[in-house]
Amino acid sequence: MEALVCAEQSRFVKLLPELRSSVEKILDALWQCPPYSMLDKEQELRAIEVLFSDASVRDLMEPESPARQFFFRYLTAMFSIPLGIFHFSVAGRYFEEGYLRRLKKRTETSFAVAAHDCFNSGDFWMMMEQLPMAGIEAFTVSPAISSSYTFARSPRDEKEMVFVQRISFPSPIHFYSFDLMNGLHHGHAPSRCRNCGKYFLTTNGRIPKYCSGNAPQDAGMTCRQYGAMMRQKEQNREHPIYRLFSTRTNTIRKHHQRGKISDDLRRESLRLAETYRDKALMDNGYAAAGYARDMEQERLYAEARKRVAP
Repeated sequence: MEALVCAEQSRFVKLLPELRSSVEKILDALWQCPPYSMLDKEQELRAIEVLFSDASVRDLMEPESPARQFFFRYLTAMFSIPLGIFHFSVAGRYFEEGYLRRLKKRTETSFAVAAHDCFNSGDFWMMMEQLPMAGIEAFTVSPAISSSYTFARSPRDEKEMVFVQRISFPSPIHFYSFDLMNGLHHGHAPSRCRNCGKYFLTTNGRIPKYCSGNAPQDAGMTCRQYGAMMRQKEQNREHPIYRLFSTRTNTIRKHHQRGKISDDLRRESLRLAETYRDKALMDNGYAAAGYARDMEQERLYAEARKRVAP
């Protein structure tokens, strides 16, 4: 970046639009990613408008100007933040897939053991060192922080004052790493949803499988609800009543495809099989004594023929 600003003014002016375009693309991506999604969009756009305006060129060419120093800090942050997110996401994915996912218990002790084993692994650090620009915003398990206290109105009662701890970090990756370790310390850990594939935070000792976000298969259901439905369907397939129903209905469809039965007989046979299935589910006596008899293939066809006869 120093070489960019030290270039001839005419060349620098030509490069500014391309640089601005890159910064705007990065911001568009960051605005989709918490906590950067909480940035004041209008304020950021105004800052870009001023920084990359023709009027700012002269100040940017001056070695000691405050505008030049701010320009450097702004560009450094803008290009290092995405690298920090990338490096942290790779580390987090490796940790979750290789260590957290196979835990039998999700307690502080089990998290501590998993973190110790992962972040003391030579394979882990070898992988991290091979990432693009690994030295910029590199993942760390020893985040540097500085802490202080300030005072604020209580969120529960405006008449009361409370202490507020303020923690500062030298760079975003230190914040990400501290947040991960602090969460593990309190029993919170990332997990990957087995339905949508997104990562979510668990806050109890249960072994999580699904998140509470919208299921991609059905916007009206959460992944947790969809997972429960699919699990019930899987259990149904193993139930004797459902097994016999599946066998008979598959045979009916095959007979129809081969031309052995008419379309009307197919529809009525399937409807009849559903009726017998539902009755068996509601009536244990029928399920034990009459369901298998009524679901015999020829008996089912015979009853269906009576119902479709003119």
